[in-house]
Amino acid sequence: MRAPIRRLLACLVFVVAATAANAQGASAEASAAPAPAAAPAAVSVQTEIGTLDHASYRIDIPHNWNHSLVVYFHGYMAHPQIFDPKYPPSRVLQEILNRGYAVARSGYSVGGWAIPQAFAETDALRRHFRRKYGSPHESFVMGHSMGGLLTVMALETAPKAYAGGLAFCGVLSPADLVMQRAFADRVAFDAFFPGVLPDVEHIPTTFRMNDIPTITKVQKALDANPQSASLVRELANIHTNRGFADVLVFNTFVIEDLRIKSGGNPFDNRNLIYTGTANDPLLNQRVHRYAADPDAYRFLANWYSPNGYLRRKLLEVHTIYDPLVPAFTTAWYDELTRRLGNGSEFVEQYVDRDGHCNITAAQTGQAFDELVNWVHENRRPTPGLLPGSPPASVKTPPRPKNTGRPE
Repeated sequence: MRAPIRRLLACLVFVVAATAANAQGASAEASAAPAPAAAPAAVSVQTEIGTLDHASYRIDIPHNWNHSLVVYFHGYMAHPQIFDPKYPPSRVLQEILNRGYAVARSGYSVGGWAIPQAFAETDALRRHFRRKYGSPHESFVMGHSMGGLLTVMALETAPKAYAGGLAFCGVLSPADLVMQRAFADRVAFDAFFPGVLPDVEHIPTTFRMNDIPTITKVQKALDANPQSASLVRELANIHTNRGFADVLVFNTFVIEDLRIKSGGNPFDNRNLIYTGTANDPLLNQRVHRYAADPDAYRFLANWYSPNGYLRRKLLEVHTIYDPLVPAFTTAWYDELTRRLGNGSEFVEQYVDRDGHCNITAAQTGQAFDELVNWVHENRRPTPGLLPGSPPASVKTPPRPKNTGRPE
């Protein structure tokens, strides 16, 4: 990182959802890659849909069931997910079903930052599955984005229930830390673009996290002031105005959601010195400072701060460029497990794609195979590029502007 704020906040980047800021699409080199082989036909499934602990749930059991189970945590959603039997499993989960594993997932009884409810309700679903279908030969846990944090929580707090875990684009840092980055970026935007978004202390309950008119309004404001836009984008490490607008609007919704759930203001930037921009003095002079309510802050810290006591194998896969949950977020967990002597139980891999959770169904299946082989044969995956993924294209670096002189 180029400056202290990046080092301070590098592993503190918020994340929450598999639904926002799918920025800039797939990698440019994908069009040059060979055409992929046709996907195998989806196996048929037996589906059970019901309600448990006020949460909708869905269980899919493939006709080639191997009597093992994958428990799935979805990412951040504004409202509880309600399952409808007329819709088939997603292509991502179909990859798991095709391999013979049953999949059980809760829609959670509340939307937003539903960590307490999601964990308890999903564990109740796992027990329901055991009672109705028998004890699985083995169980894995898997999740995207906020669900990645829940995957870590499950492995740390209920290791006997799972053989291993697979997290995609996951939040692998304490929630009380990651949200400070989202909040810091949001109020930095306010310092240079006042009034474009609602004041962080008075966000209306009608505010929507993916509202296109609001996103367009933010983008237009950024486009109209390129110098200030470049400064705040640099702070957030986001490439484009549109990508930044997506993240700002999404995180505005999350900030209000967390204020409501925690019963106060969990955010504090009084001791933060903003650095790493083209005009740090001006930014620090303009940005408004907020004090956190201690009880609200503790709520966020409790739900959830990974402890690093990893007793089961965990594979995490990220895109290289994720504007919502940057890949370096996982460095915090990697360092924590190493310090506790558990580093051998954690592996980080990547795919050369852009966007939050922009990981294909085929890559999901490949990653799951990596985890299963690790558990069954003790073949630890090699950190780095996910095997089977297209490698990055070789790009010619730009010619120096002043040949022979330092840039």
